[in-house]
Amino acid sequence: MQCELPVAKEATIYFGGGTPTVLSTEQIAKVVGSLKEYGWWNNPAEATIEANPGTVNDEKLKALRELGFDRISLGVQSLQDNELRALGRIHTAEQALYAIEEAKQADFRRINADLMSGIPCQTVESFRNTMNKILQMNLSHISAYSLILEEGTPLERMVREDKVQLPDEKGSYNMYEMTTDILAKAGLQRYEISNYAAPGEESLHNIVYWHYEPYAAFGAGACSFTGSERRTNTADVLQYIQGSANLSLSALKTESDLWQTESLDCKTQIGEAMIMGLRMSDGVNLQKIQQRFGIDILESYGKEIQTLLDRKMAECEGRTLRLTPYGMRYGNRAFEVFV
Repeated sequence: MQCELPVAKEATIYFGGGTPTVLSTEQIAKVVGSLKEYGWWNNPAEATIEANPGTVNDEKLKALRELGFDRISLGVQSLQDNELRALGRIHTAEQALYAIEEAKQADFRRINADLMSGIPCQTVESFRNTMNKILQMNLSHISAYSLILEEGTPLERMVREDKVQLPDEKGSYNMYEMTTDILAKAGLQRYEISNYAAPGEESLHNIVYWHYEPYAAFGAGACSFTGSERRTNTADVLQYIQGSANLSLSALKTESDLWQTESLDCKTQIGEAMIMGLRMSDGVNLQKIQQRFGIDILESYGKEIQTLLDRKMAECEGRTLRLTPYGMRYGNRAFEVFV
């Protein structure tokens, strides 16, 4: 069975979120083999796999590289063991640094490290220490996120019950400001709200999302996007496996118990395109939006955009609208005007 949708030559590949490296190398190889057999893995411009440092070793990293992955994103989060324990991570700071070094030895062309601020037990100084240590590894890409407590998670419950404490607002703000400053001095420029890279080292796959371009996704809970429609697979793993085994090509073209389809009207598409595009430091080319959707954003959203300009959350230069550093800090407030 060949893929139902045309796959652009050099289309990027991304294995994640979650932790795909909990699978054995043999299991990952089977997935890669299937993608290649059915035409989805087609000389990708970039093939990324996410990994928890505690789930890889030198042998596994070399095997992943041989399978065709040339970029790896390691969920380091912190290089302080007490902070990693508070997050419930299975790796230590030493294991994280070891995984980075072994990924280099395995000849991964590009390596990203995920870092997190505002986490339990963290201080401004401990975060600075983590940043300095990660920069010593000479990586070309860093993703730096502020902790968002998800309701119902074990960590959220522990915070609510005062079993662990998060940094105060001032400390969290200082960490946020420190991130951009330290990484910029190291030559890693912010190109998206939470992502920093050396010139030419940006994540090609993630830029597809931020440019609001189509993508196909596989797996339980995965979401595909055609440009005007989203298809979200069932989150029931057993149902997904059993149903996928029985699918025919014709069944793939119709909605089933395996996924739900959401058609997006033009207003929704425009709003989402603006939100995703404004995440990037380059901002949104309003002329391209007009060509794509047939409307002048400055006319249709003039009042809302003027509000962002008045609040110094955005700036407009020619036909480009972008968030200011202040707007990026409070991005969700800026995005609300397009919802």
